[in-house]
Amino acid sequence: MKFRFQINLMCFLVIIFITLGCNPALADRTHYDWALIQLDFIRQEKVAQLERFMQRIHNLAQDASEDQTIISFFEMNRHYNNAKKLQNPPVSFTADVEKMRQHFNEYYIANYFIFYDILFVDMEGIVFHTLRKEMDNNINLIENKTSLGLLSEAISREPENEVFIDFYDYGPSSEPAAFFIEPVFKNNVKVGWIILQCPINKLNSIFSATDDLGQTGETFLVNKQGLMLTESYFKGQSTILKERLDDRNIKVKFQEKKGHRIVTDYRGEKALSSFEVFEFLDTNWLVVAKIDKDEVTTDSYKHHSKYYGKMLFKYFNTAPLSFLNKHIPNIHSTTIRVDMDEFLKAQNKEILETWGVSTCTALIAAIPKKFGYLGHISPKDRVYNKDDTNLLSQITKKIKSFDIYPCERRECIFIVVANHLDSLINVLDQLIQDGFLLSQIRVSYNKNAKSANVIYSYDNNYLTVKWKTMSQEPHDTNIQNFRDTVNVGHVIEGIMLNEKNNQRFLQQL
Repeated sequence: MKFRFQINLMCFLVIIFITLGCNPALADRTHYDWALIQLDFIRQEKVAQLERFMQRIHNLAQDASEDQTIISFFEMNRHYNNAKKLQNPPVSFTADVEKMRQHFNEYYIANYFIFYDILFVDMEGIVFHTLRKEMDNNINLIENKTSLGLLSEAISREPENEVFIDFYDYGPSSEPAAFFIEPVFKNNVKVGWIILQCPINKLNSIFSATDDLGQTGETFLVNKQGLMLTESYFKGQSTILKERLDDRNIKVKFQEKKGHRIVTDYRGEKALSSFEVFEFLDTNWLVVAKIDKDEVTTDSYKHHSKYYGKMLFKYFNTAPLSFLNKHIPNIHSTTIRVDMDEFLKAQNKEILETWGVSTCTALIAAIPKKFGYLGHISPKDRVYNKDDTNLLSQITKKIKSFDIYPCERRECIFIVVANHLDSLINVLDQLIQDGFLLSQIRVSYNKNAKSANVIYSYDNNYLTVKWKTMSQEPHDTNIQNFRDTVNVGHVIEGIMLNEKNNQRFLQQL
């Protein structure tokens, strides 16, 4: 399947490149536009897989309603159940029934095992037999609306035709389930229903693979109420029928039927999304393919690092400095002092500090409230293209090996403090190589300063950078805090969007 997808993707990209060659106007597309095109392709693949799967189980449900083996089994169990109400049947008769049930179980496994269970229901709404023998066995569906929900409501209407019930939390199975209700007729007279239970795991498996969507991409399914019908790759607990997406976002997408949107997703991240409403019988689902905007920005930088590096230097050398907070609060805690060519970790609410950052680079790596690292990197380090030390790589290796789960990677923040830009590009490249995004990296840069003293508390994410200026005055300093740092991802995103606006302006001239 993956190989076939890669072949299809290659063919798709060839078509795109041919189209680009024939239509120069398309050359102004940004990396965000191309990401949406890729999301469209993946979304279409998921819709096609979903359609094939739902059509397959629908056909099987209809086949079951006309399958004479199933109808005969239905009748045998119905008569047996009615006979038991009058008197205890002979032991030999009961043994024959059990033998027939065993044979039918084998028939079910061979032909209808895609369904989790089959419920056999008479005209009074009594489930007189099930294959799984769960809590719904021998229960009256009509009289148990409170505990059985939608299935009970549907049977109480005594449907004459097929009914599909969308996935909901089904108590007897202790998990979400959907149902096909198929009327059973004997000599053109309705004698009850067979109910084919569909497990959610079959549906979830269609959307579980995200190999072609990078680190933050995923595909998922949403019902009309905005509840996820598939598991999230980014949540440790189940999201099926538990994670509710923003109602405003979902309603608009169901109204628009198909398209693109930049949204704030259920994790609070800005994401590019491609969506399409999938219709099945009387049920509508939303198929979504999405990826974090920050990852697209980082990917664009990675592929054009020389260009964006120059633009980044230009930005830092022309942007005004921000000094928003000149008050340094008294933090009463143990202090850990970091010397040159050293990094240390705080994890018991200690304060990290280092002094005299001049030709060096101070680097903070942390998850606020959880831990913090501070490194004092000298010009002999790898980020300066030297070989004496490699502190940044050691820090990220420790974080990924001991401090976080993969799903926590987005929670990390990095702060680069320097009065120069000599190490910045190498720091960015190393962090990107280690799987972090530009939006996780902040910079405190002051080209007019002689040196900096850095204090950081991971417990409340409090940063103090005391810049000593070139002035001869001994106390002439400027102070920056976390809010004064510059988010690298936001800068690159602004450059990308500005380029697109410039291209459109030039085309209009």
